[in-house]
Amino acid sequence: MIENSSSLILIQVICILCLAGTIAWTVMVVPMRVAPSASWRFALANFCVLLGMLLYTQRTQEPSYLHWLVADNIILVGFCFLRWGAQRLYHLKSSHRFDIAVISISISLMLLAKPHTANAAYLMIILSLAAAVCFFMLAKDHYIAFKANFTAYATYWLVIPIVLIGMMFLVRAFILLLFPEKVATYAAFHTEESLPILWVYIVLILLVNILIIGNTINRLVVKIMTLANKDSLTGLWNRNALQSKLALEHARWLRDKVSYSVILIDLDHFKQINDSYGHTAGDEVLKVAAKQLNSVTRKIDYLCRYGGEEFVLILPLTTEKKVLCVAEKLQQILSEVSFEWQGNPIAIEASIGCATIKEGLPVEALLHLADKAMYEAKASGRNCIKIAKTAQPE
Repeated sequence: MIENSSSLILIQVICILCLAGTIAWTVMVVPMRVAPSASWRFALANFCVLLGMLLYTQRTQEPSYLHWLVADNIILVGFCFLRWGAQRLYHLKSSHRFDIAVISISISLMLLAKPHTANAAYLMIILSLAAAVCFFMLAKDHYIAFKANFTAYATYWLVIPIVLIGMMFLVRAFILLLFPEKVATYAAFHTEESLPILWVYIVLILLVNILIIGNTINRLVVKIMTLANKDSLTGLWNRNALQSKLALEHARWLRDKVSYSVILIDLDHFKQINDSYGHTAGDEVLKVAAKQLNSVTRKIDYLCRYGGEEFVLILPLTTEKKVLCVAEKLQQILSEVSFEWQGNPIAIEASIGCATIKEGLPVEALLHLADKAMYEAKASGRNCIKIAKTAQPE
């Protein structure tokens, strides 16, 4: 039992923080529905640490597997839930098998010693090493997730706090390994010497929860912004996103003279498909066409649904000679589609207009030229390609 009043107060603070974290993350799941699959894992992470600390406060001079082995490994499970929540949040590959193996090894090694204060240093070394592994792997998960969306500088600063937590556990394990007599300072929480480590635990709990809350909110904001710029039917970028991307490419052209082109694709006889087979069939045609067009684009290309049955493809680093080859490839991939609706085959064809940026041509005029070329393709019998001839807007 804890007799030092200062230690007891700090442990109560830790328990209150863990309880608040559990409640807060539960609220994120119900009723807010903010990243629910990740949030309930973060709630369980806080709850496990809370439960482990409560069991720890019941330790006495008597040996107890419940208050030693179970308490330590429940806290370790909490750290694993923290990692599993991050993996769900960032859609990373699950590490359940690895983490369960770490917990199993921890339990096996702890069972080699009697759960008693005499073996506190040994038991805390095992827990600290396992916790360090969990936090180092958590840092790796965050690094993988962040490097795709942030600069290297921002990524390192976001990952460093997690690495430092892992280092704290690792350093504690080595201190106890070299100086087991320091157990009252670094492992036992019921003495006055342990007050600094209790403060470290308080900072750790606050830091971890602040970090994951910030990451969750950031992920939510990114998701909202993405949805605002995506077409709900095809999953392609929408007209709003198109304008932003065109402005960026045009700014690059003005600065570096890096050529870019635009292709406007209009599905032929689309109204006839809707009238003959219904709008559901038309929607399926749009989805199939979008998937096919997207399958032959480069990572740097930008495919958008412009509206109705029209698509726009922005092609960075593409000259007037190359844009025709791209248009022919798009036309071919659509013609190869074998699509049936209720047993009726539906051919997917498109009229395509192309335009390439030229000196003195405004960005708005470039899209207008591609649109004009597309209508020329329609007038020429459909299912063909036309390249804008004029270099200046009308």
